[in-house]
Amino acid sequence: MNIKMSYRNDEIKELYKSAGIQTEDSAGFDLITAEDISFSKIGEFKLVDLGVIIKVPKDHHSLLMPRSSTFKKHQVLQANSVGLIDEDYCGAKDFWKMPLVYFGEGTKIIPKGTRLCQLVLQKTTKITEVEDFVPTDDSRGGFGSTGV
Repeated sequence: MNIKMSYRNDEIKELYKSAGIQTEDSAGFDLITAEDISFSKIGEFKLVDLGVIIKVPKDHHSLLMPRSSTFKKHQVLQANSVGLIDEDYCGAKDFWKMPLVYFGEGTKIIPKGTRLCQLVLQKTTKITEVEDFVPTDDSRGGFGSTGV
């Protein structure tokens, strides 16, 4: 499936070309940092610029999530866990960003061009109607009740 990308500038475009952002069997499409990022204390928050505006196909949305190695390598977590990006977030100033919180010790510098996160493209199923209903089945016991 094709997506369209607009880059902040030619330098960012070249970084994306050289980053090795997707292999043939990958479900996710890696995104990179468009700037050097510096953290100096636990709990520090940064909104990290990814340097791109992405236009996904009609009736699709993107999920933005960390790569599996992001915390191990950089001691950062995505503050909103997973970002849902609708297909219409692709205006002239809609550059994608990743909200990060630092959980390491000391200063951490993540260089520009680092693959920190990935997008997964999904078909959107729109909710077109909401119907009332009255629950009649037995309760499962509340939140987190499926295990022993």
